[in-house]
Amino acid sequence: MLKSGVFGLIGCLLLTACGPDQSAEEPLRLPEREKTWVRTEQVEITKHDVLSPKSGAAIHIPINEALQNQLMQTRGPAPQSPVKDMASCLALLEPLDKTRMLVQREGGAWGMFERSTLIRPYSNNGMQIDSNLNKLVFSLRHLCQTAQGVPQNPLALKVNALIARMGKDQTREHFIEVVGEAPEDVDLWLKHAEFSRKNATRKVPYAEIQALILKTQPLIDLYKNLLDRKMEESNKDTFLSDSVTLLTVIKERLAAEPRVVMAMQEDTQPPLPTRWEM
Repeated sequence: MLKSGVFGLIGCLLLTACGPDQSAEEPLRLPEREKTWVRTEQVEITKHDVLSPKSGAAIHIPINEALQNQLMQTRGPAPQSPVKDMASCLALLEPLDKTRMLVQREGGAWGMFERSTLIRPYSNNGMQIDSNLNKLVFSLRHLCQTAQGVPQNPLALKVNALIARMGKDQTREHFIEVVGEAPEDVDLWLKHAEFSRKNATRKVPYAEIQALILKTQPLIDLYKNLLDRKMEESNKDTFLSDSVTLLTVIKERLAAEPRVVMAMQEDTQPPLPTRWEM
């Protein structure tokens, strides 16, 4: 009897220590997930946004006519010794090119517009200034390097060598029938070879190139001047007008200056290499 009483007491104590039945407890509830803020409006600016009318490409900005005339008529200071060869030609162009690169290391005209919310909607104009000014400077460099003729590239040399040996018609037939090239590609190579052959002996007086470089100096100076300006509401309209005026003059130079137009036509990539060249 004593033993059974002891065991009964121990069992009762154990049941009491265990507490209520675990199966009766409510399931564990995790705290509700925190609601995080998600941005729903557009964050990334796409190329389409940049070129759309709201970016300023279609917004009319008046040209500063007085500045336009000044840029078209002003010349940089003449060098102590006139340009007479490739080295002196490139030396005259070098300071302009260094200033251009200095501005573009700071973001160029595009960066000028993008840094200020006042003019950011017009950034497309800045992008065009950078691009077209590069074309102008590259054209001047091309003229300096090719004043005594444009060297033929390997493709033009090979095609012209075949034409000299076989004639134009036989060369065309050879590429199509023997090599197996597409007729439209062959016609491009023949046209390119003839263009290169004529340009190999064309001359441009260094005095003309010097004059073009000196005419470009005011454009580069204004390009740098725009970078140095502090953008405020009070000078916003002047900045926009001056920048669009600069762009207008550069575009006119690229389109209407015969030597510059010629340089851009010459300074093009040759047709893609072919199986015959590889």
